[in-house]
Amino acid sequence: MRRIRLAVVGIFVLSLIAFIVFNIVNRVTTDSTPPVITSESDTVTVSVAAEESELLAGLTAADDEDGDLTGEIMISSMSNFTEPGKRTVSYVVFDASNNASTLTRNLEYTDYTAPQIKLTQPLRYSLNEMEDASLTENMSVQDCLDGDITQQIRATFNDGSYIAMTGEYGITVQVSNSAGDTCSVPLTVTVTDPAEESGKYYPMLSDYIVYAPVGGYVDLTSLLIGLENSSTQYLFADANPFAPGGIESVAIGGAVDYNTPGTYTVDYQFTSASGATGTTKLAVVVG
Repeated sequence: MRRIRLAVVGIFVLSLIAFIVFNIVNRVTTDSTPPVITSESDTVTVSVAAEESELLAGLTAADDEDGDLTGEIMISSMSNFTEPGKRTVSYVVFDASNNASTLTRNLEYTDYTAPQIKLTQPLRYSLNEMEDASLTENMSVQDCLDGDITQQIRATFNDGSYIAMTGEYGITVQVSNSAGDTCSVPLTVTVTDPAEESGKYYPMLSDYIVYAPVGGYVDLTSLLIGLENSSTQYLFADANPFAPGGIESVAIGGAVDYNTPGTYTVDYQFTSASGATGTTKLAVVVG
């Protein structure tokens, strides 16, 4: 019995010694040193169409145990823009022991353009049409970073609601891309009474939102393409002898300060022989 007890104690002592030795060796041999990422420059400059390899250009990674890990570097995140066309990009690399190293550098696009909301039809509806109208149905956005982001356009009434009466209502349409750059345009929705539309012809435009840089210019007359009422369109290019008037019959009103950023409303008005006046609105975004 005594021999059995001694054997048990001996086995326990040997196990304890083995456990202690294992932990000491494990602590000594476990790799806890992360790899190191280095960059040739603090800034990488690329096109918006750059491939991932171009965003990784100029980076190297090395590890004491695993050697060259340059091919294992990954993009971990990109920030929103710090200013137009500029953001930061962060990278990460792991060694075989799962130690991580990170690096962040500046990213500048050579050809970035901000998203712009396009509008191909006037925001003019009859009382009946407004019941089911989608205010963004004739809008679109092609973004240089994200492609088609039309479905992300949002429209809100400036005073909170539409009260189902004729008149003009202010709305704001807005869209943002993945870099946090936002296009926001205040517009006017015109609600008409069909009973009062007899004899009215409205100027037609090629675009209903246009953009100009500060110090730029928009030829407002060049946007005119014709006249329309509820049932008929007359294009100026067709020189239709039955048209109610020509391009020279359209009055253009509304001042645009091309030296001051902002959104300006321009009114195009046509008065028919019956004395009825139709007004079409253009938004000019300067900035």
